[in-house]
Amino acid sequence: MSPQEPMHNLSDKLESSQAHAKKALDTTTAAAREIADSARVIAHSAYCESKDELSAAARDVKHVASATYASFADQTSAVTNKWCERASEIEEELIEHVREKPLQAIGLAFGIGFFLAIILNRK
Repeated sequence: MSPQEPMHNLSDKLESSQAHAKKALDTTTAAAREIADSARVIAHSAYCESKDELSAAARDVKHVASATYASFADQTSAVTNKWCERASEIEEELIEHVREKPLQAIGLAFGIGFFLAIILNRK
């Protein structure tokens, strides 16, 4: 065996080793690309599904809020009407009382005005 033959064998082994390493790197790179592509597809699918679900949830919340607002508006309107009716009744009672006893009403108004003036002028 010549001294060059072991060197040639080593060189062949080195080239073979590099070829195997390159093939392993190529295989790993291809697998990583496949995994990344699969992850991208799954993430996009999850995003689309989540987007649809969130849109549906927003629509549901909107309907509930609208219904709640309508109910609150109806209740407020009913209470307002009730208080307006009561205020009209009190107004009619006061007008009747003033017509029946005008001097008493003037005296009462003067007394209330005098009392308020004293309270508001205190410092």
